[in-house]
Amino acid sequence: MNLGWFPLLALGLGVSAPLQQGVSQPGASHASALPRIAIEDNAPGDTTRIVEAAATAPVPLAARLRAALDAADAGGLEDRLASYRRAGIPVWLTIPMPTSLSDAERWRQSLAGLLERNPNGISILEVDVDRQQAQLGAFAMKLAATEARSARQGIRVALGGTLAEDQTARSSVYTPELAPYVDVLVISEVTAQGAQSWIDEVDPAAVLAMTASSSDVDGTLQDLGTNVAVRAWRLTDGTRNALQMLAPIAALLKSQLTLLEPDVAKLRLAMGASDVTGTHRFRLLFDEGTFATYLLYWGGPAADALDVSITLTMAGTPVVHELRRNSKAPADGYSRDAATGAVHVRVPLTGEPMLVAFNEGAADAFVDRSSVSATRELSVAEIIARHQEQQRAQDSAVRHYSADARMEQHFRPSMTDPGYDVVTENRYFVSGAEIEWEELAFSVNGSKWGAKRPPFPLLQAEKVLSLPLQLRFDADYRYELSGSESVAGFECYVLKFEPVKSGAALYSGTVWIDRETFARVRVRTVQSGLPAPVVSNEELQHYTPVAAGRRPAFLFTSMTARQILLVAGRNVLVEKRVTFRNFQVNDAGFDEARAAARAGDRVMYKDTDLGLRHYIKQGEMRVVSNRPSSSVKAMAMGVTLDPSYAFPLPMFGINYLDFEFGNPDTQLALLFAGVLAAGNIQRPKLGHTPLDASVDFFAIAAPSSDRVYGPEGERKDEAVLTWPLSTGLNLGWQYTAFQKFSFQYAFRFDAYVRDRTTSESFTLPPSTITNGFGGAWEYRRGGYSLVANGAWYRRWSGVQPTYAKLSASLSRDWYFKLVHKIHLNGAWFGGEHLDRYAKYQFGMFDDTRIHGVPASGVKFQELAMARGAYSFNLLDMYRLDLFLEQGWGRDRDVAPAWRPLTGLGAAFNVRAPWNTILRVDVGKSLLPSGYRGLGSTTAQIMFLKPLGS
Repeated sequence: MNLGWFPLLALGLGVSAPLQQGVSQPGASHASALPRIAIEDNAPGDTTRIVEAAATAPVPLAARLRAALDAADAGGLEDRLASYRRAGIPVWLTIPMPTSLSDAERWRQSLAGLLERNPNGISILEVDVDRQQAQLGAFAMKLAATEARSARQGIRVALGGTLAEDQTARSSVYTPELAPYVDVLVISEVTAQGAQSWIDEVDPAAVLAMTASSSDVDGTLQDLGTNVAVRAWRLTDGTRNALQMLAPIAALLKSQLTLLEPDVAKLRLAMGASDVTGTHRFRLLFDEGTFATYLLYWGGPAADALDVSITLTMAGTPVVHELRRNSKAPADGYSRDAATGAVHVRVPLTGEPMLVAFNEGAADAFVDRSSVSATRELSVAEIIARHQEQQRAQDSAVRHYSADARMEQHFRPSMTDPGYDVVTENRYFVSGAEIEWEELAFSVNGSKWGAKRPPFPLLQAEKVLSLPLQLRFDADYRYELSGSESVAGFECYVLKFEPVKSGAALYSGTVWIDRETFARVRVRTVQSGLPAPVVSNEELQHYTPVAAGRRPAFLFTSMTARQILLVAGRNVLVEKRVTFRNFQVNDAGFDEARAAARAGDRVMYKDTDLGLRHYIKQGEMRVVSNRPSSSVKAMAMGVTLDPSYAFPLPMFGINYLDFEFGNPDTQLALLFAGVLAAGNIQRPKLGHTPLDASVDFFAIAAPSSDRVYGPEGERKDEAVLTWPLSTGLNLGWQYTAFQKFSFQYAFRFDAYVRDRTTSESFTLPPSTITNGFGGAWEYRRGGYSLVANGAWYRRWSGVQPTYAKLSASLSRDWYFKLVHKIHLNGAWFGGEHLDRYAKYQFGMFDDTRIHGVPASGVKFQELAMARGAYSFNLLDMYRLDLFLEQGWGRDRDVAPAWRPLTGLGAAFNVRAPWNTILRVDVGKSLLPSGYRGLGSTTAQIMFLKPLGS
């Protein structure tokens, strides 16, 4: 049975919301170098003392603060930050992690407020993570990094606390997946001895920050050329004097230094005749900015000097700096071989740290993660982190926006149905996580409805609360970098993603991320295993730069979606398009326009955690309806004209579709039109499995004439009147998002009686019961529908007790320019042992329909068909459909050759009085020779009046 012309389905399709995460701006970039020394601000008065020390220090300083993100300390923290900001002293701020997962959002908001009030003063943001809450601490690190980097370019995010000190606990969460969110690892000097090699392996782009117990000049010198970027000093009475020791190398402390292996520069240290290169304490440093080379060395007082031999490409006069005395002098015994670059000097051993500057020069020392990453290809985790950073930045920049939204929904219940087009014009309001739609116009098949249109079911895919690329405590997706691709003029990273767990309402698909801004440009998602009636949902979303202040915002600008809905026991492909235009970002009139929409009487929708819901008026207020309409009904009136029937076939009755018939797991589709009744009762998701079951029924009171044509023409003496009655059971298995296998059982009863012209000598076939068993496979994706069927039948009585039917079809629709569309279909029908009563005919409800070919008389054992249709909307008043259909049939009982037949058709839809829809469908066929007198014109006239649900 075919309910393909069931018109109410066209009005029962809903909207799916986009992946409405925030939009983004470029992430962190290069920043000025952080001082290598940070003074701890731990006690009252420390702030003043640090500001005073910095004013006379020969090297730049930072201040390290510890503070909680609570109101109790807010005033004191703000005052201290202001003092450092006025003095131009960068701040290393240490904050405790949130106390629980439920507290994480409040913690993030407090951090966002602090960063907004202090946009430039904080250079390092350290999260103090408790090793007992390692997983929560890792999530806090991601929140802090995303918030901090979106607030200010160049800020460094540091991991500290007991987690950083405990290598076992640290290793459990500090993985390559967390690494992109961490710039600095804060550890003690003792822990650092075993952490260098570990961090080089896990996160080579990160650096160390060292905590110390005093003013540690020697430790600061040892940091040069290593990945220790900053060392914290405790504020003591000796801090000023210790800082003065660093005056001779102030410029060097700002340079980007590399530690050279002695063999590279052919370095040899000797005392007298003894080679001490392997035992003496020293560091050989190379300045990447000035290409200068330095030797930092230690050693107790000795009468003998230290002989230094080294090969240098740059010439210059070596200078020896005695740091504690802040003095310098040319090195003794300097010589250089111009041909080989071999240099020899003799330097003193004083018992203090000494520096030999073979060439003078200085450069910034700190390189943040952004600059390191720019020189190599980013990992998947780094790309995701960058995207989250700039997405969070754009969330803050785009407070709200509105746009005009046009939504089109197209579907074709069967391969022969002309299809339905539902178009709405809307105003789209977005404010943070709040999304609302105001419906401005509504049309079906080109006919516009007024504001008081009847309610229709809102069918949509299950809301996905965990979106790809979203920052969440649990890892819901796994990602894979599959290369690069150019999309809409943007060079993009291509990331594929899959859910970590099966059975959850999550997406799989692909996201394209701009390599320069790290904004989403395109997202393709697939949902499957959804609650009925939605079987699967595939969307392709596009994001386009829209002006939003200083930089463009990548906003959701268009979407194409294809949903498979299980309706009346059959999968129906629904194609959707949503386009946005006329964006108004952060417009001063946003609140007023949204308030006016809420106060009006138009249909509105609101996005909720349960999905899109009707936003209805209660008095003067709008409230979300928790009971979306799930049924639709209409009065159907009309007549069918077909030569197969002795008189026009009248229809008057009810079209009814209920997606929650008795309970949410049962669906009823019913057409009762006086002389015929057709329907389906469906139960999807049997036992929470991908199996569904449904029962069909069909009966017609008016007899149809089964006429026979041979080579000589009609055999009127063999005409028979038939009354069919059928029911059946369908069992479906949706084993992938786009493929389904079905098992079918059919029970049919055919009553046969003599027609007016039937000869008395003709043996009338006995009325009989037929049982049929079959299977079907279908694949629907990318707008294509491929279906194959096979069924085997057995009659209880009749000349031919068994027969089989096979078929295959491929269909595709193209939509363009408003509601213009082209439909193409190719099909083949065949079988075995098909006698007169089992051959293929061309009924209006059959998959073999050709316009103008009567439902009875023209019969074939095998059919090949190519059908096309073109539809367009005229003046937004009615839709016109034009059909061209070509078939080739073969009936070996009549002739072995294939015989052509052509169908031409036209139909139009128009709004009629009393809120009805009028559809007229007329067909004219060109039949093969031998069918003269049969009739070659068919027509159907139908009025539909939607009723309240």
